[in-house]
Amino acid sequence: VSDVSGQVTKLVKNYRSHSALLALPSRLFYHQELEVCADPRVVTSLLGWEKLPRKGFPLIFHGVRGEEAREGRSPSWFNPAEAVQVMRYCCLLARSISSQVSAGDIGVITPYRKQVWSAP
Repeated sequence: VSDVSGQVTKLVKNYRSHSALLALPSRLFYHQELEVCADPRVVTSLLGWEKLPRKGFPLIFHGVRGEEAREGRSPSWFNPAEAVQVMRYCCLLARSISSQVSAGDIGVITPYRKQVWSAP
């Protein structure tokens, strides 16, 4: 992050993520300097979720067949099939008996701005 004087401050404390999710970016981009500062009760609360392919590892890689689209002359692309799949996971989390999550506690990060809007 740059301030008005042009000095750069490296942000190394992460207050949101499980250590398994930070390991790769810490190694590739931060010279192993990222610090896991998140509340362990929060970042480990879903490690037993029945939809995780690998229990104890809080990440799902899910390939989706779909077509990228864009509206008119917009430079932004979006993939409606991916947005629908993300919405399915959000609904599963919110309705799960074993680990119910409030809809307000779910955040979706996407490189496609339009995907945020295209989910039904």
